[in-house]
Amino acid sequence: MSELAVVFDGAGVLYAPFRIIKDMERGVTKRSRVSGITCTDRLERGAMTILKTRYEETMEKEEHAKILSDLLREKKIENKVIYKKKGVSDREVVEAILMDKNVRLEDVHETMSFLRRCDILPVIGVGLIIDMAGGAIRYVIAGGINLFPGTLKLLRELRERGIMTFVASGDRVEKEEMAVYLPDIPPDNIFGTMKPEDKRELVRKLKEEHKVMMVGNDKNDYLAMWEADIAVLSLQEAADRPGAIFEVADFRIKDISEVKEIVEEIR
Repeated sequence: MSELAVVFDGAGVLYAPFRIIKDMERGVTKRSRVSGITCTDRLERGAMTILKTRYEETMEKEEHAKILSDLLREKKIENKVIYKKKGVSDREVVEAILMDKNVRLEDVHETMSFLRRCDILPVIGVGLIIDMAGGAIRYVIAGGINLFPGTLKLLRELRERGIMTFVASGDRVEKEEMAVYLPDIPPDNIFGTMKPEDKRELVRKLKEEHKVMMVGNDKNDYLAMWEADIAVLSLQEAADRPGAIFEVADFRIKDISEVKEIVEEIR
């Protein structure tokens, strides 16, 4: 078995997520500490997607009254389904979004305006949570990030020890953007908009040549943690986690810096 490879989830592990969520049913927009996964799980048939585009390039200058689904069609903006309830297909989710006539660009602009008042890195994205039972977009999400204290120090120390590091995030993370803020992770090792199955596949592929540690924090990391040789559960960010993810974890941490101690122990 060759050298160790460490795969990190993004939000809640390497960085603190900032979420501004607009509840389309209630018409309320606010910062939320509840994860998008938790919001999705509260729906009988929920699904969460990320728009594969940069807001400032394709959406920011659009008229407030324009319907979001019309814009998605016109500019051929793709949706990546990153989490969904059992029995929901990706095709159903995309069709529901493109049929929605309730969400307008003003809803997206509102969440983004709120987000930009926060102290965040300029790496932001737009997400949608769909109520498949009702066939409509229930929440519009503007998301940003801020690195946890200790993240950069840990990644530098791992690089100096010759340990390969990867990011496997469900967020709209583009390697060119994130590489600027994570200089000790090679750009080609940074992956975004990953479904739970994508994360598992990355771990599975790495296991062909490496001993693999997966550091996750929520149920969308469960498959990758189960597949990994060593599973680390990060509790740095409060979340409503299922019991199964605690059972699969070999280690639990409350600060990202604790990964270094685990690496030293297993080596």
